Amino acid sequence: MKDLQNKTAVITGAGSGMGRAMALRLAKADMNVVLADVDDDAMAEVATSIIGDGGQAIAVHTDVADSTANTELFEAAMAAFDQINVVALNAGVTGSVGRTWTLSEQDWRWSLGILLDGVIHGIRTFVPHLVDHGDGHVVITASIAGHISSPFSGPYAVAKHGVVALAETLHHDLAAEGSSVGVTCLCPGFVNTNIVTAARDREGADVGSPTDERGDKWLEVSGRALETGLEPEVVGRQVHDAIIDNRFWLFTDEAWDDAIARRSEEIIGRRPPTVGRPTR
Repeated sequence: MKDLQNKTAVITGAGSGMGRAMALRLAKADMNVVLADVDDDAMAEVATSIIGDGGQAIAVHTDVADSTANTELFEAAMAAFDQINVVALNAGVTGSVGRTWTLSEQDWRWSLGILLDGVIHGIRTFVPHLVDHGDGHVVITASIAGHISSPFSGPYAVAKHGVVALAETLHHDLAAEGSSVGVTCLCPGFVNTNIVTAARDREGADVGSPTDERGDKWLEVSGRALETGLEPEVVGRQVHDAIIDNRFWLFTDEAWDDAIARRSEEIIGRRPPTVGRPTR
């Protein structure tokens, strides 16, 4: 997509972090923006900012894990702007963390519901419309965790590996159909968002909080790492450029290239996996 002006973007998880940054950057490109999130106050702030700068935006309360909510989001976007061109399936959580065998069925279902089912629902809901009119692009937020795995983050790693495979498959499906709809698989490294803070705030909740001391430690280390990462605004600009360039892979930095290459070598050599770490 070379021209974004006066077209419409739907962004899930748009109330904060990378989703907020995507919304503001695409609004700056003169796109209409449909904000989707479960945090109504955060969405309202983003919408107010866009409208205050002369843009067009609406906010739609959306639980991406609910297929009906995705349908309602689609209908609201169509009612407001008649056509959708960019869909950024970005909503995410850290998910339940801890030893894999200490996670309950509810921990797994809640985490995968948002991180994986949310993308599946989004593709099923929005892609037929994009294919029908042919002028569209799908941005799927995966993660470096979709390429390497680390201890005590089972649901997140499972979901993000699945999301990478889903993005690749969608790309192949569209190419086989001769569709002009593009796909970008966004694989952030460390980005300074509140995703870990949100998990800490759920402490004591039934799901989504650490299940053991290993989970607590994982959140502590992850939180410190994210604080050293890119600002979300950088990722927002990268996403804009990837859409314009019709780029499939979008890695936000090169810090994990060696770890990804090492994992590939371990697979080819039939060796046990080692924990991937960034190079700085």
